[in-house]
Amino acid sequence: MDQIALYYPYIHVRDDRWLKYAALYWPKMARLRPAGYPALDSEESHTLGSDAGWLVDLAPPPWAAEEVGLPFLELIATHGRELRERFGLEPGRNRLPVPGLTERPRRSVRPRRSMLPRPRQEVDLLASSWHDYVHADKVSARLIEAAVDTGLATVVEGHGGLWVGMHPELVDVYTCALVERIAAENRLHPVTDQALHHTAASGWTLERLADVLLGSAPATAGHPDAEDAFVFLAFETVVPLGLERVPVEKIIEVRTKFGAELDAFRRYVTEQSQRLAQLQDVRDLAVFREYLRTEVDHAVTEQLKHLSEQLRSVGLESVKAVGNVKSIAPPALVTMAADAVGLSPAIAGSATAAACVLAAPVQWRRERHAAIRESPVGYLFRLDRELSPAKLNDRLRRAWPAR
Repeated sequence: MDQIALYYPYIHVRDDRWLKYAALYWPKMARLRPAGYPALDSEESHTLGSDAGWLVDLAPPPWAAEEVGLPFLELIATHGRELRERFGLEPGRNRLPVPGLTERPRRSVRPRRSMLPRPRQEVDLLASSWHDYVHADKVSARLIEAAVDTGLATVVEGHGGLWVGMHPELVDVYTCALVERIAAENRLHPVTDQALHHTAASGWTLERLADVLLGSAPATAGHPDAEDAFVFLAFETVVPLGLERVPVEKIIEVRTKFGAELDAFRRYVTEQSQRLAQLQDVRDLAVFREYLRTEVDHAVTEQLKHLSEQLRSVGLESVKAVGNVKSIAPPALVTMAADAVGLSPAIAGSATAAACVLAAPVQWRRERHAAIRESPVGYLFRLDRELSPAKLNDRLRRAWPAR
């Protein structure tokens, strides 16, 4: 069973280009959206959600906030003073002014209508430079109370309900711990379009929390998920530029049309997971990236070359098989058919015409489709044919000729 992706740390995906790549790979993607939260999605997110049903909303489950809150409560109980010294709010600042919001008594503020977040913005983008926010539906009431009493948090009312304001490091660590727990209990795979200090795959035990927040653990937790990075780099080898200009409807069409090839590619990526897991131990990000490029060259680029040679061989064998057939075909048909099997124009003569006209519909088309479906990178080959900007533009010009 293929895992569903779980997007974090925000509610709205910030990078639509990344979103299209994710839609080309994951069977579905969930996001933590509090009940009643008014989504301000981009056109791409809306289409993938409301129209295609690929982007699905998951209300933050109360059990997750309770369970994840326990080690944080213990951390506050045992290290409250240290936490306050490092991450506490300034004295007398429990009622924090938030840019775009008007302060009112008792740690609660009401937004001015003109300053509500614009589409695709959230309260975290309105935060001051020294604190950040997490929606109150993602935090247990006990943890909110303890954090406020310790001077680590405040509560404000903003777009979509109540928000808990804390030091950015606390919000970052808490969000990653919450997502990790929800993902583990629901067989979800955490994914993000952000470069984060920490990840949702760090094993957020009490000891880990204390080490990261109060100990000597590095402030940056390092690399993105190796498997995710592998997939996106593989996609970039066949769709290097211009994906942001590809309509999201085309992305949905490709997913639907080439589902078998996509399944084969997912299985292939899973087979590479053991090798990719070893990359997480590489300390420096620059070295990690070089190893990743090497893995893509080995596991993807070479496979694509092999598939191209196999398809060319299929075309040549078809030509040989019917090379003695005498046939006349329009030059345009000959050229088109020769291009379809990957043949050089230099050999697109009468034998090629015979092969293309007589054998293509029956023989090499069937063999080509079989070769692509059987290849672990057949899906990438399809993406190159369907989404490569130059080829896409050429198809668009043929579909809508100048008048």
